Amino acid sequence: MVKVTKPAKTDKHGNPIKVTRGTEARRVAEHINYISRNGKLEVETSAGEVLTGKQAISGLYRDWIEKHDDARAAGMASDRTRITTSILFSMPGNTNASGVRDAVRALAEQEFGGRHDYAMALHTDTPHPHVHLTARTVGHDGEKLNLRKADLQHLHDTFAEKLRQRGIEAESTPRHARGKTRRGESTPVYKIRQRGGKPYIDEKKRNEVRRDLDRNNGVLPTHAWDAAIADRRNRVMRTYTGAARILAQSDGPADRDQAQETGRFTARLTEVVTQRTEIAKSLEVAPSHGRTNGTTGPHRTGQYPEPARGNEDRSRPGRGVNGKVKLCRSEAGNVRTSVVGPAKLVKMACSCCDG
Repeated sequence: MVKVTKPAKTDKHGNPIKVTRGTEARRVAEHINYISRNGKLEVETSAGEVLTGKQAISGLYRDWIEKHDDARAAGMASDRTRITTSILFSMPGNTNASGVRDAVRALAEQEFGGRHDYAMALHTDTPHPHVHLTARTVGHDGEKLNLRKADLQHLHDTFAEKLRQRGIEAESTPRHARGKTRRGESTPVYKIRQRGGKPYIDEKKRNEVRRDLDRNNGVLPTHAWDAAIADRRNRVMRTYTGAARILAQSDGPADRDQAQETGRFTARLTEVVTQRTEIAKSLEVAPSHGRTNGTTGPHRTGQYPEPARGNEDRSRPGRGVNGKVKLCRSEAGNVRTSVVGPAKLVKMACSCCDG
């Protein structure tokens, strides 16, 4: 896996993080401290140095921040320019960790050496050995590092090549060729789940799906990307089906076995279930977020039609003009809905909360 780890856009409370020189300086310091495990792990740099200890690590990010300030003074960067770009290289748990580190080192020298300062650290404290590579966004010539989809695929291909050169089997295939339609979660969300927390984005997505269902009489509306996913999946299936047909005509038993395996893999690609679809299915059996006549029940799509803008829908519990909805749910599923309107506060009874 090769993944560009983008900085969080919001803090842990869901508030937007404004990109400034100050917030970037703190982010870079925290990130380098993280990949070095506060100086306990070795950090290799583009200059060929191996840094250990808090003092050496702090010296690295101070040097990068000073270079970034010089780039700002020279007009090559602004207050909103990211100081660093971070990339994660990961392999399955049975992969030789030293080989992964050596492959990333060779890749970094080939792709960034002489143009961008970078630092890298190997982590082996998770089920998958992985390397964090962090490069200064503004290069020595003032050109900014801006990795796009094609660049990411190139890094995939190069990483696989460097691994094979070190005796590690690796292939670079796009996600859809492996039968996966969903992108991986962002690093901040992944870390929150690791700590046992619940990212606020989960409830945000559920609210968006619930809103779409309510507005469309219980039918989840389709979007352009839904058709694109299905079209891409159909192309993949046609390619695999054609390959299986050719292999099945071979005189070699191994080829014919491969044809059968390819056919079984292709058969598993027929259903495309997006995250929005799964959320919609879960809402069909989830408790309602309003309370009518003192009872709660299953979610019924289209139960409360969306009111016209500027009008107050009094038939919809807990919903006022410009209202903000807050929910409190007990283990028994009872719900209290508080609505803060422009000049009023409406509360519904809740058996699990005071007031």
